[in-house]
Amino acid sequence: MTPPILIAGCGPGHADYLTTAVRNAVADAEVLVGARHLLELFPEVKATRLTVGADIPAVLVEMEKHRDQQMVVLVSGDSGLFSLARRVQQHFGREQCQVIPGISSVQVACARLGIDWNDLRIISAHGRAPAATVDELQHGHKIAILAGTRSATMWAADLLDQLGADYRAMVCENLTLAEEKIHPCDAATLRQANLVSRTIIMLLHQEVMS
Repeated sequence: MTPPILIAGCGPGHADYLTTAVRNAVADAEVLVGARHLLELFPEVKATRLTVGADIPAVLVEMEKHRDQQMVVLVSGDSGLFSLARRVQQHFGREQCQVIPGISSVQVACARLGIDWNDLRIISAHGRAPAATVDELQHGHKIAILAGTRSATMWAADLLDQLGADYRAMVCENLTLAEEKIHPCDAATLRQANLVSRTIIMLLHQEVMS
């Protein structure tokens, strides 16, 4: 019987934020698939390693060659949040995959800021321009933007300007890592900022932080 493909959320970056469920799955893996920095979280595991780069279709084809083995696909953060999981499920079929959730960087950002995320709007601007407009977002008091590119930072700065003076930006870089930094920003400063690839920009109404 062909084993299911396990898709494992590996948290925001630090090994302390890996769940026991993910560690157990990886320990039993015959094939590990993931970005280089995720594969490096498990130096002790002797499984065959397939490195995920920019060419996702090529990796999916390579995975097909190992379909009779126990594969674990490592994804950043939570497996259900703007993740490689969707591409794997689309290619192999949702019924052939088993998803193991992880801790997202969004969860960590909210925890660091001491706010809940019951009504948080999460937007990915990493590598693409979001379709969301200020008209859609102006009634939400908490917005998390998955950033990490220059275009994403500029988009967040423009949105902050449009939302008005009642909003402020909290920039969260390298969450859980030794280089973690969280700092407030206005739109002008945000436009000049050189942010790292692992960045979440939180746009928060003043009522949230009061």
